[in-house]
Amino acid sequence: MRVERPLLVREAVYDRLKSAIVEGELAPGARMLEVELAGKLGVSRTPVREALVRLAQEGLAELLPGRGARVRVLSPAEVSEVYEVRAALEAEAARLAAQRASEGELEELARLEAALHRIPKTDLAEQTRADTRFHAALVAASGNRELERLFHQLDAKLALARRYSSDENQSPKTLAEHRAILEAILAGDPDRAAAAARAHIERFKALVARRLKEAS
Repeated sequence: MRVERPLLVREAVYDRLKSAIVEGELAPGARMLEVELAGKLGVSRTPVREALVRLAQEGLAELLPGRGARVRVLSPAEVSEVYEVRAALEAEAARLAAQRASEGELEELARLEAALHRIPKTDLAEQTRADTRFHAALVAASGNRELERLFHQLDAKLALARRYSSDENQSPKTLAEHRAILEAILAGDPDRAAAAARAHIERFKALVARRLKEAS
């Protein structure tokens, strides 16, 4: 977890810590101590402190007066709200992709969907990254840059709840849902694509809600 000293150290530190949260390297509730992080990244405490403030402003971290910071833990209500918005955004993205996606974007979607089947069953981290790439490509294929911006902003926050569903990314049900979304988009069927995308996200919402309740 070391970063080389680039010209823009602040941005490098911020990007590294955000990636660690989004990709699950730093789990919800994990403490983030300035001295410890500065040592691991090979920088002074100042860019680490600034990065933690930015992450707190984005809702990914929580500043603890006199005790450093920690990765935020979303409440069940927050998780539900995030998934509700995600379902609406991705349903619309799938609808637009079925109407607007270029040949190259369709080929990329098909490639990413096929790649999901080849990841080892035990590699949950790579499964999560591959799932994220597929959904990001789907949204990009919508051709709506504002929708894409909102999706990525929301996706970073959703990362705080992913540990409750990481083992489901390559289940037969999930793979079938991805295939259904892809096939609807390839067929140019906006309504079917939107319905498939919404059903997929809403199933994960229910799954995460159930596991959050079990863990509490």
